Amino acid sequence: MRKALFLILLLICSIGASGQVTVTATKYHPGMGGAGWVTASGSRIDNNKLKNYEIKWVALSRDLFNKLGVKMGDEVIIECANKLLNGVWIVKDKMGPRMRNHIDILLPRGDKMNFHGPIKVQISKKR
Repeated sequence: MRKALFLILLLICSIGASGQVTVTATKYHPGMGGAGWVTASGSRIDNNKLKNYEIKWVALSRDLFNKLGVKMGDEVIIECANKLLNGVWIVKDKMGPRMRNHIDILLPRGDKMNFHGPIKVQISKKR
C-alpha cells in the first residue's frame, strides 16, 4: 500500500499542475537504429513528405503513454528552446521497453531543424 501511494505521488509530481512533463528528446530517421519505414501504429512513412516537413510524428517511451494519457494518433505539444521543434506533433510510434521519459522526433536525414540532441523538452497532451 505504501509503495503504491508513493508511486502515485511521484507520478503527480512528475506531471505537475499543467500536465507538462520534461523529457529527453532525440531525433530519429527511418531505417536508423532499427527504425523501419512503418511505425508501431501501422503508419507508413512517406519519405517525400518527411523531406518536405509535411509529417510531424513522434515516438514516445512506453511510460509516457500512461503519464500523459495518450494513445497512438493523439497529438502532443512540444515546447523547447528550439523554436523550429515547438508545436503540435502526432504520436505514431512507441519506443522499446528500456527507454524511459523519452521522446523521439521523426526528422529527415540532414534535417534543417538545427536539432543537436539529446535535449530537454516539455511535452503535454493536446486537449
